[in-house]
Amino acid sequence: MPEKIKIVVNEDRCYLCGGCAGVCPALAIKVSSTKWEFFQEKCISCRICINACPVGALTAKPLGVSE
Repeated sequence: MPEKIKIVVNEDRCYLCGGCAGVCPALAIKVSSTKWEFFQEKCISCRICINACPVGALTAKPLGVSE
């Protein structure tokens, strides 16, 4: 089982293209014309979204025991 992660967006790099949301098998990301949203409870820690981002705006932060 992969380590649980939180996806973090660098808002200075993200231009809200929706590529990450389009490939997320768990539908844990929602992108609109004005904002990017991440739903931790849906994330399966597959990191597909990170690899799909054309500008490298996404990173993974390991979730600690307390999170």
